[in-house]
Amino acid sequence: MKLLPALLGLFTCATTSLYAQDQQANLQSLDTAYGFHGARFEKDTSAFKDLALAEKAGNTRYYRRGSEIKKLGEGEAADITYGFYKGKLAVVVIKTKGLKNSRAVLAALQQQAGPGVKASPFAQRYSWSAKLVHMSYEENAMSNDAVILLTCKKIKEQELKQALRNRPTAPVGS
Repeated sequence: MKLLPALLGLFTCATTSLYAQDQQANLQSLDTAYGFHGARFEKDTSAFKDLALAEKAGNTRYYRRGSEIKKLGEGEAADITYGFYKGKLAVVVIKTKGLKNSRAVLAALQQQAGPGVKASPFAQRYSWSAKLVHMSYEENAMSNDAVILLTCKKIKEQELKQALRNRPTAPVGS
């Protein structure tokens, strides 16, 4: 009788270990891609031939690619923009419209990177954190439109350090 709990414990440990290894392998796919649709993080804007400026925000310029394929799995993105911080690709913003497209894109992301961490049982919010890349999915509960962010951790860290250096400090003794 003591053998059964021991075997169940070993099986649980083995299953948990295999799940962790599988999850890590899925997250590794984010680092392997290191970007989106062939656009690799840290590449300079000059490496792209078909960029059209969409928006400026501080040291970041957001572009759309003219030749962009917006199909992701069985879903379709409504908009894809590439953010270049100081001329280097730092973030990719993908937007979807409606329940069908949003959930199909989520399924494609989960197939590539694993189930992700769900922030709340009440919201469609997921995150994936690999060594080099962070990805998040957030769905609007009313419209079911979603925003997916793929972020280069290295450049995001540089951006945050720069923001801290540029932040005004309070006078000493106040």
